[in-house]
Amino acid sequence: MSELGKLTEDELNRLKQIRAGECLASLRTERNLTQKTVASKLGVSFQYLSEIEKGNKSPSDQLLYNLVEIYDLGLEGEVDLFNRYSRVPIFTAEELKDQESTQLALAELRRLVKTGKITDEQRQELYDEFSKVYRDFMARVLPQNGDGEK
Repeated sequence: MSELGKLTEDELNRLKQIRAGECLASLRTERNLTQKTVASKLGVSFQYLSEIEKGNKSPSDQLLYNLVEIYDLGLEGEVDLFNRYSRVPIFTAEELKDQESTQLALAELRRLVKTGKITDEQRQELYDEFSKVYRDFMARVLPQNGDGEK
C-alpha cells in the first residue's frame, strides 16, 4: 500500500489544499506578480493570500473565481482550479441549480456507479459523449467570429 493509502480523509484533504495552494503560488510567480499585487486586486491582505498559497486557508468560491480572472485562466483553468479544491465552478453550480433535469440525471448516474450497475469508466465515457454532443451542437448554432472564437 502506498503512503497516500495510509492517510486519513482529513490528511488527504489537507494535502490536496496544500497542493492547490502551491498551484496558486506557481500561477502567480509565472506571471511575475507579487502577493501584495494580487492581494490588492482581490481586496485581501497579502498575509491572507500567503496563507492560501501555503495551504493553511481555503479561499471562498468567489475568491477562486477572482483568481481565475486575475490569472486569465479561461474555462479549463477555472474548472481545474475549482477541482483542486474539490469544488464546482460558480457558473456550473448556478446552471445546475436552475436545471432540475440535469440534477436528476447526475444523481441517477451517481447512484448507478455507487450500486455497481455501471463503472467509473462507463460514467466517464458518458461524460465524454455528452461533451462531444455539446461541442457539435455549439459548432452548428454559433457562427464563427472573425477571430476564430465561437
